[in-house]
Order: sequence, then C-alpha cells, then structure tokens
Amino acid sequence: MLNRILMPSGGQTTDEMIILKWNKQVGDTINKGDILFEIETDKAILEVESFAEGKLLEITYPAGLTVKVGVVVALIGEEADIIKSANPDENKSIGISTTVTNKIQPKELIIEQTIEVAKGKQILASPLAKSLAKIENIRLEDVAMTVSNSIIKKADIYQYLKNKKDTKIHEILNAADEYNLLEVSSIRKTIARRMKESLSLAPHYVISVDIDMTNTVAFRNKLNANKQAVPTKISFNDIIMKVVAKAIERFPIINSTYNENQICIFKEVNIGLAVALEMGIIVPVVRSVNKKSILEISIANTKNIDKVKNNQISEADLKGGTITISNLGMFGIDYFTAIINQPESCILAVGSISKKAVVFGNEIVIRDIMNITGSFDHRVIDGAIGAPFLQKIREVLENPELLLY
Repeated sequence: MLNRILMPSGGQTTDEMIILKWNKQVGDTINKGDILFEIETDKAILEVESFAEGKLLEITYPAGLTVKVGVVVALIGEEADIIKSANPDENKSIGISTTVTNKIQPKELIIEQTIEVAKGKQILASPLAKSLAKIENIRLEDVAMTVSNSIIKKADIYQYLKNKKDTKIHEILNAADEYNLLEVSSIRKTIARRMKESLSLAPHYVISVDIDMTNTVAFRNKLNANKQAVPTKISFNDIIMKVVAKAIERFPIINSTYNENQICIFKEVNIGLAVALEMGIIVPVVRSVNKKSILEISIANTKNIDKVKNNQISEADLKGGTITISNLGMFGIDYFTAIINQPESCILAVGSISKKAVVFGNEIVIRDIMNITGSFDHRVIDGAIGAPFLQKIREVLENPELLLY
C-alpha cells in the first residue's frame, strides 16, 4: 500500500512550515512511530512521526524548504506500490509524474506557470515566485538576470533576496574595523518573518497603564503561605492571567481574531505565555483560563515552562492561543511594547514590580508599581475598548478580592 506523508499542521497561526531535517533517507525501512523529519513552525521545532510502515520511496521536499500544510512530502510503501498507483488523476493530486520514472515533483514545478511580460520579453515565473516577488517589492526581470533556468521559481526569489541582503551587509562590514558574524538559526528566521508579517498585516496601536500592585503582592504572599492548600508556588503571571480572563468577561472582543469578512470571538480564553530561550521565544498556551482557578493556572504554567526548558514541548501545547502575555519584569524592565502574535488581536507586555513614591490619598507613600502595555489590532479593537479593558485589569489587580465575584 502506498502511503502519502503530508505536511502536518503547525498550529493555528501558520499554514506552512520549514523542513529542518530528514532523519530517514530514501530506501530506509520505516516503522510506525519512527521520527521521519523535523519541522519548524512559527513557535517551535517539532518532530513528525510516521503512521505507516514500509520503505521510504520518495522525499518530495528536501530539508530547508518551506512547505504548506497538506502537501505530500514523502511516500512510504513498497517499490511495486508506485507502479500500481498509475492512475493519472490520482497521481496529479499528489504531484507524481506519469512518466516512466514515476518521480515526484515539488508542487511549485507541476502547477500551471504564469507569464510576466516586461519590455517585450516574456519572463516565465511560477505563481509562488510571482506572489513572493510582489510581497518583497522586487522586479521579476531583475531576478531573471541572475538565474540560468527558463522559469523563475520561489527558490530563485529567496536566493535573489539573500544575495541582495548579503551585498548590503558586506558594504557595512567593509566600513567597520572589526566584527563577529553569527549564523542566523532557522527559528530566528521564522521569528523575524512572523514579526514582519504581524506588523505589516495588523495596524498596531499601544496603550499603557501603571498599576498599584501592593494589594496583589500581599494577596500572592498569603496564597503561597498556605503550603498545604497551594502545593506549587503561585507566580504573578498566574494571577495576571486570571485577571485578564476576568477583564475579557467584560470586553469579549479582546479575545478575537480578524478575518476578511468576519470577526471570530472565542468563547474560551486561551492565554499564551511567552517564554524566552537562547534560541528564541516559545509561547505555550494555558487553555480555558476563564474556567480555571489560580492554582490550576499555576500548575498548567509550571508544566508548560518545564516542558519548554526540557525540550519536551509538543504541538498541542502551542496551539489555540487567543491572547498572549509577555513578561520581562524578571529582567528589571519597567516598560516595553510587544508585537501581536497573529492571528490574535492583543498582546500584553508586563514590566517589573518596583517600589515607587506615589500619591496615595493625600500623602506621598511608597507603593509596588507595575506597568502593563497593551498592543491591539485596530482592525478589531478600537481605543474606546482597549483603554477600558486595561482599566479593568488595573481595577482587579489593585483589588484582587474582586476575583472572588
């Protein structure tokens, strides 16, 4: 039986992934559960297991290429299976050539080619290449001068962009006396691409608020003092998550995503917590925060962070976020802004808690102050919603007993 291995889904926020590494080669015997290859999503590096047994007959996309969800990336079976699968319609659907060799061709090569006409000269380019050139604002005729093949493909666009970027970098480096070069990791490239896409796609606006955390600090200390009732240490992130879910009850549009014709408002509040690692940022998700107690949130967060640090995070742990919290307070950062984690509509940047002199009543006193800065997608959330949403967060954090109601 011929088994088609498809590119799996990498989560809610992307429909394409990079193949980082093939762990098996053509001709290898494959058992169920074997790790076939590794992919990189916009959030993490994941391993893909085989659901089939047999020989690895074909690898359609080598490591390093970006592949859309659902595209055939490999075939597993026996040699005779390819011959049996000679139905032209079936082969066309998965990209198998109907020539004698029965080789699989990358999707980009088998789709209908489009023609660009410039200055009386025909330039052949695949639809993927044409689309990418338009996004990057480069001319196909400029790319055509750098390639030897008759048809411009997506890989040619990427190579052209790389060469163009390298030229600029070398101009800068040649003007410098000394420098160190650091290779850009695949996950860092993905982060850069996702951040660029988010800023170009969603019109961000930012609102900031200072919050008196004195009562929340006392509230947290009281919770953690009861070791029997609270087996795990409650963090400020745990409390902030619960407060955010409480505020979303009043402003449900915050917990949404924008589509071209509809705004989807999620019933469950699934909060992602950005965790910084040396290789980049991972955002594991705690689901149904609106239905969980602070203790349950704390347990979920602790498990997620342990998985990230031990490289045991799974695809399921990263899926389904509806709003994200990024906390740099542990680094002594008082204030910062964050870029929205698409396709969400809001991200909250949390600063450090520090003692400051403030006016409290008619006196100047020392209080524990923390800043929260919200970045909002203006396509969905107007300032008239974003501002009172942050005010609601401040109200509950300054009066944590409101969590009981």
